[in-house]
Amino acid sequence: MEGISTKPLRCILLATDLSARCDRALDRAVQLAKAHGAKLVAVCAIEPTLNDVLTARRDPAADRNAAESRLRASLGDAAVEIELVVEKGNAVEVIKKTAQARGCDLIVTGVARGETLGRLLLGTTVEKLAREAEVPVLIVRERPHHEYRDLVAAIDFSEGSRQALQTALTLFPDARPVLCHAYPTAKAHPDAATVAQAKAAADGEVAAFLQTHGATLNRPDLEWKLEHGLPEDVVADYVARHPTELLVLGTHGRTGILRTAIGSVAEQLIQHTPCDVLIVRQQEA
Repeated sequence: MEGISTKPLRCILLATDLSARCDRALDRAVQLAKAHGAKLVAVCAIEPTLNDVLTARRDPAADRNAAESRLRASLGDAAVEIELVVEKGNAVEVIKKTAQARGCDLIVTGVARGETLGRLLLGTTVEKLAREAEVPVLIVRERPHHEYRDLVAAIDFSEGSRQALQTALTLFPDARPVLCHAYPTAKAHPDAATVAQAKAAADGEVAAFLQTHGATLNRPDLEWKLEHGLPEDVVADYVARHPTELLVLGTHGRTGILRTAIGSVAEQLIQHTPCDVLIVRQQEA
């Protein structure tokens, strides 16, 4: 497949502030590392405060020792290969640099708020990470009691959404995939004939998509959900109405949420949907 690797994970980066609120991301990262036989790199970025700068009170060695102690305590007897990186600097820049240097295939982070990495899910910081990270970003909300059993992929038939779907199927091969597509109409209140025409066009796009990519995807169990409306409304409503463990979003799609997958709509989905979210940035061929 062009652009996105279909190989198992070799190295996973866990972005963590090592607080209890990041335990769910840690548990998911450990579960994935075990499932794929991958190395785990835990990154704790320390952003100096103004008070630290003025008083020069931060001791790098002490910070690292404290972080390592907390990490080892959180891991318990988890049998995974793990490396701890503790570094001062902007969290996103530290994460990106470490992911590139270690050859990481996936970035995993949680939804803690108020701490250094909690800001990853708020405002421009998450947009910067999702726009610039060369590897998929998995945002963990739920405690992982098992491997993902189902996933919902937002599909607009673009290359970006195809790559996101392929990545999710590769990372989580046992998850039941539901492909959710919204077909909007030009009119705010269309008549039945207009909606039926849009539905027929969407059915045609599904057939063309499967004809082009069906062999590569190699998943006869794909389930399609086609609904009239805007992508951001249709996807959010489907996830709200159906128990979903993972929402998959690709970047650089054609319309709505998938245009960037990290604008205000996607930020709302990340913060308000109850499930985990995988963001996959489109890679050029």
